[in-house]
Amino acid sequence: MKQISTIVEMNLFYARQALHFNKEVITRTVSVAGLAIGMVYVDTIASKDVIQNHIMRPLLQLRSLSHEDAVLSVMNTIEIADAQVLSSMEEAVAELTNGKTLLFIEGTGSCIVADTSDWKDRSLAPPQTQRVLKGPQIGFTELAKNNLSLIKRVVKNADLVIEEQSIGEETQTNVSVVYLAEKVDTEILRDVKERLAAIELSAILDSSYIEEVMTDKQQTTFPLVLVTERPDVTAAHLLEGKIVIVCDGSPNVIIVPALFIQFLQSPEDYYEPSFLEWTRLLRILSFVVSIYLIPLYIAFTLFHPEMIPSELLINLAAQRQVVPLPVLAEVLLFMLMFQIVLESSIRLPSGLTLAFAIIGTIILGQSAAQAGLVQLATLVVVSATYVLNFAVPVQPFANSVKTIRYLFVFLASTFGFYGIMLGTIALVIHLCSLQSFRVPYLSPIMPLHIPDLKDTFVRMSLKKIVNTKKKYKTEQNQPSE
Repeated sequence: MKQISTIVEMNLFYARQALHFNKEVITRTVSVAGLAIGMVYVDTIASKDVIQNHIMRPLLQLRSLSHEDAVLSVMNTIEIADAQVLSSMEEAVAELTNGKTLLFIEGTGSCIVADTSDWKDRSLAPPQTQRVLKGPQIGFTELAKNNLSLIKRVVKNADLVIEEQSIGEETQTNVSVVYLAEKVDTEILRDVKERLAAIELSAILDSSYIEEVMTDKQQTTFPLVLVTERPDVTAAHLLEGKIVIVCDGSPNVIIVPALFIQFLQSPEDYYEPSFLEWTRLLRILSFVVSIYLIPLYIAFTLFHPEMIPSELLINLAAQRQVVPLPVLAEVLLFMLMFQIVLESSIRLPSGLTLAFAIIGTIILGQSAAQAGLVQLATLVVVSATYVLNFAVPVQPFANSVKTIRYLFVFLASTFGFYGIMLGTIALVIHLCSLQSFRVPYLSPIMPLHIPDLKDTFVRMSLKKIVNTKKKYKTEQNQPSE
């Protein structure tokens, strides 16, 4: 490890050399009371106003400066709250790339690192996902400091712990682990820290990188961590004893452990009175029907027509006479078409999204049915499936059933209703085998934990939920994600 030289010019040269003599690296040497002080910073990520008004001006006004206590005198002179002294050149250069300003003092062999960072960030805006009509209308941004500030704004608790570290050899991305010391499960916390320490990626550009690496030991389409850009959701999970991972450069934070039922809960559930509130049950029903509607349509049409009412069966048979494609081909064609329309609409300018959705789904689908290319019943079933799928408030969880839906379509087209039953058994076994950071994925339903059922299928009163301490049952000595 290279030590800082006592010669100012050598230190400035090494700092510029370490950053490949980039033109954005600004160096300057001034004489303060007969002692040379060298300064270096990166122009695009450091604030010139802070450097000029709170470092340069106080130093130039300094009348006396002795060699013995030069570092202490300069530290007491500059008007920067976050400043430290380093003796390693590698550490100093690493701080330089974080927007800090380095001050080298002649004859001292150390440097002062002053925080003058000025990261460009967008203004606070409503979250793009998990939108609600009632409740906070503010979302996270790409700057980790802003996100931590929004969390602290909601959770004003002395037990709130924030542990920071850098991950990624090339990007040195700041990652913060946030939790409440009095409520967090120490075993889960240790597991999270071990997995973060085991990350071997050279670059971390988004929280999704961390999510994938931390949960890659279990092969499943279901998300094993909860990702959100809402500060109120993050605060609520912290108060339940969960752990939050904040990644600099990403507007989404990671919450662990994540349970199956929590992906079907909306923030708005807690902002409306709980009396006669059945929205969550309707949401769960929509999710289940979105999985089984198309497979049941195929199974009844191909294998069990006797289970269809006579009038409906006659109508379907009449439509089938003029349609050239089999039912399975129709269903797969429409499923792929809907998926392509959804993918395309995401990347279109916002002004064209509505027009494209109308043309791509309503007009195109209706025209195909009128032209006799597909059955109108098939169009209705597939459309209803995707509409029901949109009722799921967490989009990654809604997307997780795509593969499962195709598998159920294959089983239904091959074995009929018995294939659907076989797929259901396999799906339940798979869900029971999943864990999120040592916590069973289906908790508190399997294994059953009655006190936590107050906030599963329906929400009880806030008094019964908020004032009850949650305890997550972990599986001992078993690997989990």
